[in-house]
Amino acid sequence: MHEVYLDLHIHLGWAGEPGGGVKISAARDLTLENILRECRERKGIGMVGVIDAATAGALDDMERLLAEGKVAELPGGGLTYGGEVTLIPGAEVEVAHEANGKAIHLTCFVRGARELRELGRWQGERVRNRQLSTQRHHGTTPADVVAFVGSLGGIVIPAHIFTPFKSTLGAAAAVGEVIPPSLWRHVPAVELGLSSDTALADELPELSRFTFVTNSDSHSLGKIGREYNRLNLAEPTFDELVLALREEQGRRVVANFGLDPRLGKYHRTYCLTCDRRLDGEPPVLECPVSPDHKLVLGVLDRIRHYRARQEAAGIRAVPRGRPPYVHQIPLAFVPGLGKRAMERLLAAFGTEMNVLHRATEAELTEVVGPKLAGLVAGARAGTLPIEAGGGGLYGKVLTET
Repeated sequence: MHEVYLDLHIHLGWAGEPGGGVKISAARDLTLENILRECRERKGIGMVGVIDAATAGALDDMERLLAEGKVAELPGGGLTYGGEVTLIPGAEVEVAHEANGKAIHLTCFVRGARELRELGRWQGERVRNRQLSTQRHHGTTPADVVAFVGSLGGIVIPAHIFTPFKSTLGAAAAVGEVIPPSLWRHVPAVELGLSSDTALADELPELSRFTFVTNSDSHSLGKIGREYNRLNLAEPTFDELVLALREEQGRRVVANFGLDPRLGKYHRTYCLTCDRRLDGEPPVLECPVSPDHKLVLGVLDRIRHYRARQEAAGIRAVPRGRPPYVHQIPLAFVPGLGKRAMERLLAAFGTEMNVLHRATEAELTEVVGPKLAGLVAGARAGTLPIEAGGGGLYGKVLTET
């Protein structure tokens, strides 16, 4: 078995020529090749999921990289970039929950180019513009998406499952209200998102049926790997990934690395009327000033609220072990760690994964001095002080308590 670092949720900002923009909110340098190069040369990420890969421009880019020999399809699924990074191609699909019309994002992953082209064709029949990412799929239910991706031999992972907007548990109190349990064989995992962790997610008994993954949902090269996973695999392929998510044949997720949930944008309930975070005992379901105020329900508050509803509905957890969830602040969040210091670290240790997992504090001190080395050590140990986020604003890493 080999340990592989995995980030399954990367957006594209540009693909194809000309006019191939994929997602307006993503950086223009987020091309398919740049993402693969960043993972290999700076991040140390061995497997990466690109979830705009079925858009028209991205499909053209992938065909070009295949023709130029820069990527090659693996017998076990996925595409290898120089034998060092495996691309897991996919698409983020937006559909409406049938009960209330709320938007839901599902990340869908397939084995290779043929399946991705078929997924792109299927999407093209349901969206208005195949150049754009994560469009609403018309006349399509969440169950339709899962069933079709499953027919291609692919898997579906509900994205950022707790966020107030465009998530499965933002639209309903249980996954089973959105995706029928009869289709869960195609849904081996759920993505926790930046405002939750394993301990919080495990408060919901229904989620004991799913493996947890932590991904960056990156819209820039620098944020790739701000949350990621470590897996035990025989080789970095799609088929091995599926075995790990299903915890079969000794393959599994052995650790999740992510932000302290307090750093997430939606950790606590936020009153839009008062323009402030509400820090009362969770769940905070209304503003203490007035019940008529408009709120953005926080992830912590949502989980506590749904736990009571699931337990009342008779949903019980199934026993299972969980890998450790390591609260880790990304290097980009470390106060005072600027571009020059980062370049010195990368020159000394090669990749961010080496800085985060292999360099000792003494070795870091030799490169950036004791103050920054201490902050990096605190970031990777999750011991730096934090101010909680909410209402779409990230929490803050504090330099002083």
